[in-house]
Amino acid sequence: MTSVETVKQQIVDTVKREYRFQMVNMFEGNVSARVGDRIFITPSQVSKEVMTSDMIIELDTDGNIVDKPEGLSPSSESKMHLEVYKLRPDVKAVVHNHSIYATAFAVNNMPLKSDALTEMNITFGEVPVVPYGTPGTEKIYRDFKDFIENRYALLLANHGVITFGADLELAYSYAEAVEKIAQTLFIAKQLGKPADIDPEEAKVLRAFGAEKRRKEIEANM
Repeated sequence: MTSVETVKQQIVDTVKREYRFQMVNMFEGNVSARVGDRIFITPSQVSKEVMTSDMIIELDTDGNIVDKPEGLSPSSESKMHLEVYKLRPDVKAVVHNHSIYATAFAVNNMPLKSDALTEMNITFGEVPVVPYGTPGTEKIYRDFKDFIENRYALLLANHGVITFGADLELAYSYAEAVEKIAQTLFIAKQLGKPADIDPEEAKVLRAFGAEKRRKEIEANM
């Protein structure tokens, strides 16, 4: 099992990577990881530039604080992360950000879906938009149960993106992939009408991707 200190550093590394690639602003976004029955999450209102591993806050699966540095509080989105872990026992890491193109789709309440992009159909099938809920409250995740099965990413209406996976590297990779897909689809539409692949082929790709995700999720339960 990965040590707690390693996981804390991985969380910080993920946050700084997102900041470097402009997926979050200085005080935006949050990242967590699960180790056994403990959740480790980024603190609220700490600059990504100065965040260190000893600032990461430890919670139990009910959201109670187990350990935290003096003067720091867990992310205001902690309950949203906990809901993902509750609904998906296979998930060991959650990444929430406001990457520009994906968030633009979320602001327009437009799911990411396309018969023109093969990788989209294999990796995600579709990235749906979860109905709007006030950030930092239970309303933001009240509908997760209707969308989260057999997925690695969701758009949060008028807000941003949340991705999740079997470890932090995967959860971050999904966040990066969602942003790249959103950017690609946006640019493709500016160039004209995207050239869809054959509908039956797209259907086969989505079915292949769904089965692949199902097997991966089951393997990590």
